[in-house]
Amino acid sequence: MVSASKPGTSDEPAHFAQPVRAIARPWRDELARRLAAVGPLGRAERDVLLEAGHTALLQSLHAKLSRLFLIELHALRLAEGGADPASGAGAATWDAYIEQAGKEGYLDRLADRYPSVGPRVASAARLSVAAAASFAERLAADRELLDALLGAPAGEVRAVEFGAGDRHRGGLTVSRVDFAGGSVMYKPRPSEADVALGALLDDLFAELPGAPAPDERIRVPRTLARDGYGWAEFIRHRYCADERELAVFYRNIGHWLAVLRFTGGTDMHAENMIAAGPVPVIVDAETLFDAPAPFPPSGRGGAVDVAAAAIRRTVLRTGLLPVRGTSFALGGVDISGIGALPGQQPLIPHPVIADGGTAAARFEVDLVAMPVAGNHPAATPVLSTYWDRILAGFQDMTAHLRRPGTDPYRLLRRFEGVRARRILRPTQAYVDIGRMLWHPASLHDEAAAVERTRDILRRNADVLPGAPTDRAAIDGEIGDLLVGDVPMFGFTVDASSVRATVEDWRTADLALEESVIQDALVGAYLNERSLPERIQAAARDPHARDRERRRRALAAQMVRRLCDGAVGGEDGTVTWISPVFTPAGWSIRVLPADLYTGQGGVALTLAEYVSEVRAGRADEVPGVRETFEGALRVLISTEDLTPTPSAGAFSGAASQVWTWLALHRVVGEDWLLKRAAERARLLTAGPLIEEDVEVDLLNGAAGAVVPLLNLAAATGQDRWLGAAAHIGRRLAALAVTDATGARWPTRLNPEGIGGFAHGATGIGWALTRLALTDAGTASERRDWRGLAERAFAYQESLYRPDDGNWLDARIGAEEDYFTSWCHGSAGVGIGMLDLHRRTGDPAHLDMVHRAARACAAEGFGWSHTLCHGDLGLWEFLTSVGSGDPTALDGEILTGLEQRGPVGGLAREAFSPSLMSGLAGVLHTLLRMHPAAHLPNPLLLD
Repeated sequence: MVSASKPGTSDEPAHFAQPVRAIARPWRDELARRLAAVGPLGRAERDVLLEAGHTALLQSLHAKLSRLFLIELHALRLAEGGADPASGAGAATWDAYIEQAGKEGYLDRLADRYPSVGPRVASAARLSVAAAASFAERLAADRELLDALLGAPAGEVRAVEFGAGDRHRGGLTVSRVDFAGGSVMYKPRPSEADVALGALLDDLFAELPGAPAPDERIRVPRTLARDGYGWAEFIRHRYCADERELAVFYRNIGHWLAVLRFTGGTDMHAENMIAAGPVPVIVDAETLFDAPAPFPPSGRGGAVDVAAAAIRRTVLRTGLLPVRGTSFALGGVDISGIGALPGQQPLIPHPVIADGGTAAARFEVDLVAMPVAGNHPAATPVLSTYWDRILAGFQDMTAHLRRPGTDPYRLLRRFEGVRARRILRPTQAYVDIGRMLWHPASLHDEAAAVERTRDILRRNADVLPGAPTDRAAIDGEIGDLLVGDVPMFGFTVDASSVRATVEDWRTADLALEESVIQDALVGAYLNERSLPERIQAAARDPHARDRERRRRALAAQMVRRLCDGAVGGEDGTVTWISPVFTPAGWSIRVLPADLYTGQGGVALTLAEYVSEVRAGRADEVPGVRETFEGALRVLISTEDLTPTPSAGAFSGAASQVWTWLALHRVVGEDWLLKRAAERARLLTAGPLIEEDVEVDLLNGAAGAVVPLLNLAAATGQDRWLGAAAHIGRRLAALAVTDATGARWPTRLNPEGIGGFAHGATGIGWALTRLALTDAGTASERRDWRGLAERAFAYQESLYRPDDGNWLDARIGAEEDYFTSWCHGSAGVGIGMLDLHRRTGDPAHLDMVHRAARACAAEGFGWSHTLCHGDLGLWEFLTSVGSGDPTALDGEILTGLEQRGPVGGLAREAFSPSLMSGLAGVLHTLLRMHPAAHLPNPLLLD
C-alpha cells in the first residue's frame, strides 16, 4: 500500500480568489501577529513567512470551498430569473456573486444552510496559522544549527514554500526554506529514523566488497533531528551525465531494494526518491519496520492464499518497483520510485472548474497528466537496458547482509526508540473522502456526512486487513479529515519490531524476491504499444534431426518447469505468481481466471499434456495430473468469486467460455460443457456487452462472437446464436467508416487500428464468422459480411508494397511493421486463412500469401510466445504450408535448446501463461506432433 496521492491544484486558476481572500483576511492578520512575536526574525523574513503561510491557506480554502461557491452562484442565478449563463446577464450574475461573496461575514450569512462551514473553516485556518507560526519559531531557534547541513552560514531567509506533501497532524506539511546560504527541508515529524538509516548505510558500505565511491553510493539526506521534528539537506535533482553513471544508478536501486527489504521499508514511491546523478536518495524514510497484516482466506483455495501472502512479503511492498494502481482515481497509474516513467502514465480524472468567470461555471471531471517527479536519472529512462544492474545490486547487498558473522539485530538495534509511520489506508482514499466531507451537502448536514464516512471506513476495513475498525480510531480519522488533514498512524520501534522484521527477512524466499524484481520491469510500461524495442536472436544452425525425441524431451522439460514453478496449498489447490495483464496494466499477482496470462490457459495446457501422455505422444512426468486437478479447482473458484473484467476472448468472459469448451474437447467430460454454458450467461445482455469499451477480439465484445458460435454448435442451443447476433449489432453500431474502410476505436487504441487481436482484421473475421451462421436475419448477415469486407479494406489500406507488410497504425508504436499474431502479419494471415477455407474467397488467399512472405522474410528469433513471438509465427506458417514443415519445427526446437524459453520483455522472468509464457511453449510442442489435434487458441478453434 502506498501513501502518495494525485497532484494538487495550486497551478489551477483561482476563480474564487476574491471571496477566499476576504474569508482568510482575519487569519492573515493573526499570522502576522504571531510572526511579529518571533524576535530573531528580521522584518523582511517575517514578510516572506507571512506570504508563504497566507498563500498556503488561500490554496487550501479555495479547494475546500469552491463547490459551495458554485452552488450559491447558481442559486443566485435562479433567484434572478434563471438568465442564460452564456449571456451578458449571466456574466453580470458572476460579478454580482463575487462581490456578494467577498463581503465580510459571508459565511456567517450561510449558517442556516451550512451550519458547519464557519466552524470548519475557522478550525482549518487556525491550524494553518499555528503550523506556520510553529515553523517560524523553530526556524528562528535552529538557524545556527543549520549551517552544518548547508556547509555554510544559513544567512537570511529568502523564500519559503509550504505544502510539499500532504497535511498531517494539524495542518503540518513538509516545507522548503531557501536561505542566502542554501536550501533545507523542514520535516514536522520525528526524524530519528532518517538519522538511523543513514548510520546503517555507513556501516554497510564500510565493509561492502567493491563498494561504490562514497559520493556514488545510496544515501539519505543529512538530517538534523530535533524534538518531534527535523531539518534535512535539500537534494537537487540532476540527470546522469553518461552511461557509466546510469549503470551506477540502477545498481544502486538494487542496493536500496536489499536494504529496504532488510529494514521492512515501504512507501518509497516516486516523490520519496530524488535522482542526484548516479545516486538515488531516499528523502523520506518514515515507513520502516512494516508488518504486513494477515489477510483472511480468499475462498479460492489454499494455494491462492499462500501465493498472495508471499507476494505481500516481497520487495514489491517497498514501493520502488513498478506497480499499477487499481483504484478509480489512480487506475493504471504507476507511482513507484523506479517507475512512473514519462509517457507511460494514463490520464487521471481530476475535478476542475469549467467556464469559470461566468454564471455557467461548474465542476467537471477532466483528464489530466500526472506530474513528472525527480526520481529519474534520465529524461527518457530505458529501464530494460539496466534492469540486470538492479538485480545484481540486490544480490550483492543481500549477500553482504547475509555473510557469515553478520548480526542483523546489531545492525537494526539503532532504530529502537525511533518513531515510524504505518500506512493503514491508501492516501487517495482519504483524499476522496475528505473532498466528500467538504461537499455542500456535507456542510449542510455534517452529522449525516460523518455517519456516512464512518460507514465507508468500516466497510473499507472489511476488505483491507490492518485498517482501523474500532469506533474511536475511525472517529479520529474523521476528525482529521474534517479539518483537511490526511490521517497518520505511527508507532515506536522496539525490540519486538526489530525481531519481527529480522525474522521476516531471514525467512524470505530469495528466489521469489529475485523473480519478482525481474518480472516487475514490465509493470513500468502502460501497455503493449510502449514496450522497449524487441531484440532478434535467431537460432544458430537450426535443424530438425531427431525431431521427435527432442520435441518430447523439451515438452517434458517445460511441463516439469511449469509444475515446479507452481504454488501449492495444503488443500491440493495449485496456482502461480506471475506478471499478468489487466485493464490497469501489467502487475505481478496471483493468476486471474483468463486465457491470456491467467489460470485458464495454464490449466488447459496441463490438460493437453495429460491427454497427449495418454495418447502416447508425450512422456509421463510425475505430478502433472495432480497439478492440473489443483489448478482446475482454483480456476473454478476464481471465476466464481472474482469479478470478470471484460467480455474478451482472451481476458474476459469469452475466454472462460472458450477455455471450458477446449477442456471439454480435450478431457471429454460433460460437466465441462455445462460449465462453458454457465459462464456464457455473462455474455447475454448485460454490462460486459452493453458497457464494453474494449471492443476488440482480445479484450472486448468482438471476442465473444466465435466462442458463442462454438457453444451453440456444441450444445445445439440457438440462444447462443442470439447472443452472438446481439454482439454483431453492437459492433455494427460502434464501427467508424470512411474512405479507407471500417475500423473500431477502443479504450486501448482510440485511433482505431488494424491487426487481428486488437484491430479491424480480427473484428472483421468475427463478423464474417457470424455472417456464415444462422444468427440474426438474412439482411443482418449481409450487413455483417459487408462491414467485415470494409474492415478488411481498412487493413489493406495499411499495406505498403515496398515493405511487403501492413503498417502498424498504433499511435506511438515502437516499430512500423510486425509479423506477430497480435498486431502483425501472422495474425492477418491466420484469420484470412481460416476465412478462405470457409468461403473460398481468393482475396483472402491473396492476403494469406502476402502475410506468409512477410513472416518468412523477417524470420524467427523473437520471443517464444504465441501472442508476439516465434510460436505464433510457427503456427501460421505451418498452417499455410509455407516452407518445409520440418525446417519450421527445427527453428523452434533449436531455439529452445540454445536459448531456453524466452518470454518477451523480461527474458529471464518466469511466466506460466499460455499466450506470453511457458504454457504457450508447451502447447506448441504438443501441437507439433502431426497426429495431435489440440485446440488452437490463436483461432479460437
